[in-house]
Amino acid sequence: MKKQRNSFVALCEIASQNNWCWNINCTTCGHNAFKVSFSKLIQGVHPDHTSFWPNGKENNSSLKEMNDYSNFLRNTSEENQIKLVSIVVEAKLTDIQVVTKFPDWLGYIGLVMNHCPSKSAYKILSESFLPQFIVLIEDDEVICKYLKEKQSKNEILNISDLSKIEKSTAFKY
Repeated sequence: MKKQRNSFVALCEIASQNNWCWNINCTTCGHNAFKVSFSKLIQGVHPDHTSFWPNGKENNSSLKEMNDYSNFLRNTSEENQIKLVSIVVEAKLTDIQVVTKFPDWLGYIGLVMNHCPSKSAYKILSESFLPQFIVLIEDDEVICKYLKEKQSKNEILNISDLSKIEKSTAFKY
């Protein structure tokens, strides 16, 4: 039997194909499609299954399910934050890059960070993604050095770091 791909990678691909909003400060949609989808992920529903999309894959289609999948619509418990980041960190950044547009995939990770603000969640994300980011941007000496320093000091990756990574010369898109 073929191993199922990571559900966050699958979600990123759909979001990128359908131009979902990932602006953390958006007051129009509030990135509710992601909030509903994050709830589905922690409940074990996989984006590669048709059951994930009863109303279509457009940015606002999942809003019809807000009542059933509301874990991330308000303050999210630390338990749910850990569930989500545990799924997310099983994804390889290179797998996400392959199926999404740049810089969208950084925005998707930023949304996870925004909706999983506990120190524990940030620590899990940092431990997994910092080494991967360092490899991805090794051609940009300045940002690579900055991230290596964070890693050596056991500092936590944050959203402003994603902005620095986005501006890296290693990404020539």
